[in-house]
Amino acid sequence: MDPSIPGASGFGAALAQSVFALAAVCALAWWALRWGARRGVIPSARGDLEVIDRAALDPGRAVYLVRVAGRVLVLGGAERSLSLLAELRPEELPERAEPAAPQGLGDVLRRLRGRA
Repeated sequence: MDPSIPGASGFGAALAQSVFALAAVCALAWWALRWGARRGVIPSARGDLEVIDRAALDPGRAVYLVRVAGRVLVLGGAERSLSLLAELRPEELPERAEPAAPQGLGDVLRRLRGRA
């Protein structure tokens, strides 16, 4: 190929293509991590945070039952905000149900309604 023709293949074109591919892969990885973290798919790197249960209220809102450093919190999430709804004593949590009949957050919410 004639080196005077713009867009001819060469080191510069290969470098630009590699940089573009790397940027695309990084952007995809960043998006996948954010998506997974929002949905509780990706476990926490630290051992002091555990999402015990999650209940979707509608596409943009959910209630989370979270254990953080020995504390049990009921959190309400909406779009880009998170609010503390209640703090429970660990003994107030229901026993873990068998996977065939999941229970948990619904029972806790019913108890909270009765207590309020």
